[in-house]
Amino acid sequence: MTLKTLFIPGPDDNLALPLKGALGPNADLSSLDYWTTSDNTSQVVARSEALVLGSGAEAAYELASEDGEIRFVQFTGCRQSSLAADALQASGLIVANAAPVIAPFVAEHTVSLIHSGLALAGQRARPISELVIGIVGLGNVGIEVARHFAEAGASIVYHDVRTVVQGYAVEVGARRHSLDRMLLNADVVSVHVSDTPHTPGVISDRELKLMKPGAVLVNTSLPEALDESDVAQALASGKLGALALAVMETYPDSRPGPLSGQDKVITELRDATERKVVLKAVATLVADNLKRVEAGDPPRGLIDPVGFPRAGDPSFWSSRLAPRQP
Repeated sequence: MTLKTLFIPGPDDNLALPLKGALGPNADLSSLDYWTTSDNTSQVVARSEALVLGSGAEAAYELASEDGEIRFVQFTGCRQSSLAADALQASGLIVANAAPVIAPFVAEHTVSLIHSGLALAGQRARPISELVIGIVGLGNVGIEVARHFAEAGASIVYHDVRTVVQGYAVEVGARRHSLDRMLLNADVVSVHVSDTPHTPGVISDRELKLMKPGAVLVNTSLPEALDESDVAQALASGKLGALALAVMETYPDSRPGPLSGQDKVITELRDATERKVVLKAVATLVADNLKRVEAGDPPRGLIDPVGFPRAGDPSFWSSRLAPRQP
């Protein structure tokens, strides 16, 4: 028996059928369209013990704060707001996302984009062992990317506002740098940030000026992590060797953005969670996590609170971070 579960799908969510299959015919599963007001929403929420939020429905996390029995919130993606996760955890709820099963697919895409970016920058023949790969955010995806290039002989440096589990960093021989130092040394900068107050513009004009001439910049996390106007200028000036993107900002009235038409830009915009194999993996993870929480065990993908670095921490010495009090 699993928890009484309420599933809120996103507007283009295809997880419903795989989730029902993974939970089995005896699951206590309800579903609500978050985007359409329902007269029985409060009743369904009140009787639910777990809230599963589909891609695009992350904002419905507020339903868990209403009076009721919900004690576990499962995000089916890995781009939920840190503010949402913090608010849920502050209320005593268990919060998890699907990063453990999505990360390998995003990392695979990232590796492909890095190789394409190196080729576009004229560095196709350069041995991987000569490269310094910079990872901004050594989380589930970042560590997979780091592991791939470390096994190929590249040097790995990373920047993260969190104190990363040291076993991960040691495993791939990754050295933690301040953001500024990392940008100065990296031949490739791959961005893997989560949705925090510091995410917008983490790579902007100042950071781009610090990067090595001809370096490759890759972003497969959130479009707002890059200031696209500043990146466009860096490309036009020749400062950046190439840019590879899996995500881009959208503009009103379908206006082209500043990166449109740039010769040194590769865009392969696709969401990993749209693939059937990934949907099945996510559904299996959700079903397993519901059983784990019911049994009193921690779920996979448990979200850790993201704090700010203390003074003296290497992350303090970066361009856009405000430290917490020492």
